[in-house]
Amino acid sequence: MKSKEKKRNKLSETFLIIKSFGSFLLRHHPECENFKGHAIKFRKYEFCIGCFIGYPTSFISIIILGVFKLNESIPSNYLINFGILFMSTFFLSFTRVTKIKTIKIIQKIFIGFGSALIFWGIFSLNFPFFTNFIIFFLVFSAILTFLNIYHAYGLYNTCKKCESQFKWGQCSGFEAIRNKLKKYDLPNLIVDIEFRSKSKKEK
Repeated sequence: MKSKEKKRNKLSETFLIIKSFGSFLLRHHPECENFKGHAIKFRKYEFCIGCFIGYPTSFISIIILGVFKLNESIPSNYLINFGILFMSTFFLSFTRVTKIKTIKIIQKIFIGFGSALIFWGIFSLNFPFFTNFIIFFLVFSAILTFLNIYHAYGLYNTCKKCESQFKWGQCSGFEAIRNKLKKYDLPNLIVDIEFRSKSKKEK
């Protein structure tokens, strides 16, 4: 009985921790002024523009192009070239243009649609399926690695300029999470993360 109760308490605690971090799991950015341009609000929730606009656009476009067999009627080199053209809107991120949220959203739609065109362009090449799959895997691994490095650097650079620079226990962007952890009488994991990062630096 005790082990069952312990397991139930552990599950309950895990659920409350996930609930506490809920907003961050959707926005993927701290809730502060510096990152307000990275999220889009829908009712009472805020979502990461890149993940909740870009990825769904890509998956939906892949399905639509496949269902209507447009990948069979358009030559693969056209699909790849236009895909690269749409995806090249990523480089707008190096300008101040994407500070405008509407442009940022359109950019993510273009990137998502471009990736779908490249996907079908690769799988329409006159090579065996396995060869096309290897090409797809290598190309998209490179794209995702580059995008993730860029976004990680962006987060680092923004936090570096902040007055509470990497002090997660004091950062206003994590205040809502800290309050929820306190409300549910859970360990302050934000402070723990800060402590661990400090320990690593000292070593």
